Amino acid sequence: MEKMSDAFIEMDTLAEQAGGYFALPSEENVEYTNLVFDVCRQFGIRYYSATPKERHFVEEVTRATWANMQEEKTGVKQDIRPAFSA
Repeated sequence: MEKMSDAFIEMDTLAEQAGGYFALPSEENVEYTNLVFDVCRQFGIRYYSATPKERHFVEEVTRATWANMQEEKTGVKQDIRPAFSA
């Protein structure tokens, strides 16, 4: 038991040095991130080297696609704003 408390103390010390704790991403966050990169692949965009305009495009397509996916998954009607509206 003492070994575990030593491990927790060490973890607390490391977290304090790093500025706090972190949480693992949820399954939903991972799914959303995967969707972002799927959209990037679909349009031939490398997200991290994309222009602001390309990133905005990817983010908007992802947002609208995610909302449609959630609507299908849950059956709950979503108020989905079109990705590109005037």
